[in-house]
Amino acid sequence: MHYIELEKDLLHQNDKLAENIKNNMNDHQIYVLNIMSAPGAGKTSLLEAVIPELSKKYRIAVIEGDIQGTADADRLSKFNINVHQINTHSLCHLEASMIERALVKFDLHKIDCLIIENVGNLVCPADFFLGEDEVMMVVSVSEGHDKPHKYPVMFSKADIIILNKMDIIGSTNFDTDIFYKQVRELNRDADIMEVSATKGAGIDKLIKHIEHGIQHKKGLHHDHGGHCHC
Repeated sequence: MHYIELEKDLLHQNDKLAENIKNNMNDHQIYVLNIMSAPGAGKTSLLEAVIPELSKKYRIAVIEGDIQGTADADRLSKFNINVHQINTHSLCHLEASMIERALVKFDLHKIDCLIIENVGNLVCPADFFLGEDEVMMVVSVSEGHDKPHKYPVMFSKADIIILNKMDIIGSTNFDTDIFYKQVRELNRDADIMEVSATKGAGIDKLIKHIEHGIQHKKGLHHDHGGHCHC
């Protein structure tokens, strides 16, 4: 009982802080995307695929969450964007307090889109609101089609679900019909996109989705061209 009450209090305090972060991001018209997945699903590879195009029009910043090391942040540093590393050490998720401390490192007047790459885990990150506008959940065909029923909270909270590594689906027993059925039993509204981050398939659609989020946050619903360095 004491453990349950402690967890509720922790999540309540996190949510209060996350709401403050969201209000701050709203004031600065920054679109915030929280990306979650299991380890190895391809979050960083997706960012490597979309950032070159997004950064042609928008000012992108990334917060990288890992238990230790800077391997993913190092991969993104080649794009000449602002990347901040958070090492959680023993924690399997990012929390709003970590994001708040990280934001001090950024000039929020020079950001159009903040991407949070969460710690690779299909359980804990889903419970912690970070002030994001959307949650993107990445799953790869190599993980199996039964993941939605095994990790229902993650799939039910996602605003967009990326089915990655479609280029190798022929070498797996992944059943897309079962996957879609399980997802829709949990979440009827999330967009589902089939992509290959390393081959580039489906990436254009994902880029457009993120662009729409940025434009919507800035009130530019009908602006589909030009630079948006507001």
